[in-house]
Amino acid sequence: MPTYKLQPIAKEAGIIEKKGIYFHDPSDFARMHLFYPFFGAVYTCVPPYRVSRPNDYPQFYLILYVLEGELHVQYDGRHQTARTDDVVFFDCSRPHQYWAEKQVTFQWLHFEGGLTPLYCDLLSQDGVCHSGKSEISLLLGDILNHIKNKEISEHRLSSYIYDILTRLTVQNPSRESSSIRSAVRYMSQYYRKAPSIEEIANHVSLNPQYFSRLFKRQMGSSPHSYLLSLQLQNAKTLLIESTLNIQQISEECGFTSSTHFIRAFKSKNLVTPMVFRKYYNVAGFEN
Repeated sequence: MPTYKLQPIAKEAGIIEKKGIYFHDPSDFARMHLFYPFFGAVYTCVPPYRVSRPNDYPQFYLILYVLEGELHVQYDGRHQTARTDDVVFFDCSRPHQYWAEKQVTFQWLHFEGGLTPLYCDLLSQDGVCHSGKSEISLLLGDILNHIKNKEISEHRLSSYIYDILTRLTVQNPSRESSSIRSAVRYMSQYYRKAPSIEEIANHVSLNPQYFSRLFKRQMGSSPHSYLLSLQLQNAKTLLIESTLNIQQISEECGFTSSTHFIRAFKSKNLVTPMVFRKYYNVAGFEN
């Protein structure tokens, strides 16, 4: 059995040292318009430290950063282990557990606001642990220090949280991100043929369902939406720089019909292709 230098804090099983808890009461403006922290701390824990919450916990979001050691996490029926320099991010209103099986030191912050639910959905598709994000520790430390010292600039705190979330979406170089880059190049080359998700996934040797999840996590949109954007971007160029009619442009950009093209174009741009052409080209063209 390992020997621990510090003694557990009374009534807090497994916590042998902590800095905090630091609390912040957000303003009405922050609650309506910004990301905002509620409370956070830095803990050093040993067994039997465990947090287990049911699905009736308040609507908070939680970020944990492992400074040293390992923290085990159970979320959505999946067990993951966060190690030194790993980040954990999830929705506390969903059933979850996290615990120590050996000594671990970690920062944690409960927060809410802004687009947090959308970021949570985007980032949790392949689990709630994220590796190689050492810069996030500095941002969490700044937030905790601001709350501790009552140096509250809610816009600054919001920008720190937004910075954390955007950094989590940036993928580190890996075989997976290489596959997505290859898929993007393939789609850029063959969008006129409107390749299916299965064809694109086969090109990068990935399962279609896994490929779709991975693509959305790294690119911020589904493969279908990305392909449609490529088609519509080219359509805009042809509308402005060519004399092709609408039917010809729809065929050139890989749409099944001019009706499909017009509907998709108006949905994304709020105007029909012909209105777009006449607006951006003074001379205009006849369909």
